[in-house]
Amino acid sequence: MKTLADLGEKEVVSLLLQGVRTTVAVGPGDDAAAIDLGDRYLVVSTDIITRSSHMPDGMTDWQVGWFAAAVNFSDIAAMGARPIGLVMAYTLPRDMPFNRLESISQGVNDCCQAVGADLLGGDTKEGTGIVLAGTALGLVDKDKILLRRGAREGDMVAVTGPLGLSAAGYEAIRNGIEDPRAVRALLEPQPRTAEGMVLAASGQVTSCMDITDGLAYSIGELSRQSGAGFEVIWENIPVGEGVREVSRKSGVPLEDLVLHFGGDYELLFTFSPQAATPLQKALEGRMHIIGQVKGSENIMIVDGRAVPLDTRGYEHFRR
Repeated sequence: MKTLADLGEKEVVSLLLQGVRTTVAVGPGDDAAAIDLGDRYLVVSTDIITRSSHMPDGMTDWQVGWFAAAVNFSDIAAMGARPIGLVMAYTLPRDMPFNRLESISQGVNDCCQAVGADLLGGDTKEGTGIVLAGTALGLVDKDKILLRRGAREGDMVAVTGPLGLSAAGYEAIRNGIEDPRAVRALLEPQPRTAEGMVLAASGQVTSCMDITDGLAYSIGELSRQSGAGFEVIWENIPVGEGVREVSRKSGVPLEDLVLHFGGDYELLFTFSPQAATPLQKALEGRMHIIGQVKGSENIMIVDGRAVPLDTRGYEHFRR
């Protein structure tokens, strides 16, 4: 009998969905679901964080709350929706001091305010450890929604910001490297909701997702769902400040930090080439073109040489 570790998160989800039928506009398989409300979609997504997977030593309770909210709003951003609300459910040990829960809740509420959404309520239950589950809601016009599928031959490929900082933060903590900027990027991700709404409003974005499990995996996912190949130029990928130094000090290859670790929560998207200038202006510079949609294979250009792009990424349960 195979275990979850044998399968990995991606295959587990795929197997669970084999018998699922849906009548909503967008069901399982994208960053969020979309429910028809007439001229708009209600966008719904859920995410969960646990002590073992998401809360390294030194993470404050406020950061725990912020993180739990931010990862949910990031999925709303990937769909181009305006975030409107969040519900949270907590499993907590009975001996937890109340002021710690207050700090967690403050972090959740501060993130809601930062993206212009309301904390709508939730639930609390007793348990042996700290587990936070959120469900985020957003609204988007039907003709503006962003999906993982739709990239076309000749489209440009871009990201909304530098990559590798979250991975650098993890390695900084693990190896005792001083890099507060990277550690903050890891513990306080910024959901790109404003950027998502700009991309949706442009009408020129053909596919989009947030970079949760690494740039390489995200490229592979857009490619798979769109049925198109991606050509990415390594030298064009924006690398976060200090990431190269953490790579040098930790011994972790720069490519692993930038391509495969994940946790950056920037948006990866494709768009029509003629929209490059207006999009760059609308995003106020938060757009970095890293390649194009081309052919049927995913490749990376390194020093002028084409190599296959390894689209592995972070995966829960995997050994």
